[in-house]
Amino acid sequence: LFVFNRETGEPLFPIEERPVPQSDVAGEVSSATQPFPKLPRPLVPHQFKPEDAWGALPSDRKWCGEQLAKLRNEGIYTPPSLKGSVAFPSNVGGINWSGMSYDPTRNLLITNTNRIALVVKLIPRADFDAQRAAAGKGKGEFARQTGTPYGMVREVLLSPHETPCNP
Repeated sequence: LFVFNRETGEPLFPIEERPVPQSDVAGEVSSATQPFPKLPRPLVPHQFKPEDAWGALPSDRKWCGEQLAKLRNEGIYTPPSLKGSVAFPSNVGGINWSGMSYDPTRNLLITNTNRIALVVKLIPRADFDAQRAAAGKGKGEFARQTGTPYGMVREVLLSPHETPCNP
């Protein structure tokens, strides 16, 4: 959460550039750093590890943990990859899609958060149409990424019983 003075645009808390995971896709260059506010502390976790896996059944929890272990999973800002990367919080996570309110009496910021884990996988252009057709309707969100060497698929990380792999 970045907090700025609404009149000057100056940050109310220090912001620092930190190293972030780099792309492992040949020819792709990602930013070496991203900005992080020093305060307030993050409102949602920045990584979803195999040991954090959830499931209504022990078998679901085990399956989810195994899936997480197979994916590129280096925390926030992990770039999409050919083997699949965990996006957590995802583009539908964190505080991205909600309004916020400030209570000056209690000095509280009130916001809801989403903690949805997604798997994002790059697909070589030559394989894109076949993979999308093989997945079938409703199995992931496929994006052509026109003008690039890769398309991509993004889907919620769900257990075999189609419940989220994260609590």
